[in-house]
Amino acid sequence: MSICNLRRPLLRGTTIALVTALLALGPAQASLSSVVRIVLQKGRHYDPTDLFLRQGDTITLVNGDDNSVHHAFIEADRFAYDAGDQGPGEQATLTLKEPGDFIIRCGIHPKMKLTIHVQ
Repeated sequence: MSICNLRRPLLRGTTIALVTALLALGPAQASLSSVVRIVLQKGRHYDPTDLFLRQGDTITLVNGDDNSVHHAFIEADRFAYDAGDQGPGEQATLTLKEPGDFIIRCGIHPKMKLTIHVQ
């Protein structure tokens, strides 16, 4: 009897045991962990300018300019956010707890706009 013939019953038994164990567990639910996204504030722009996120995700706003101060904020019906003045190299974080579409603006550079879509 060759070695291949000896392995086949072992392989079948292992496969059947694995399938039986998975079926016994029932339907599995995968949970997505929250994500941290980095947003760069530089040259009077946000990069990226559009983000698609889930509730619980966090945005870290990083001032990448050498000389400019930024002031990120959100004014929405459901919540408000104000990062305050961010000097060069400083960071601010925002954890998104509400679903919807929101716009982050800069209080110092009014044309800066970041649109976030939270599911």
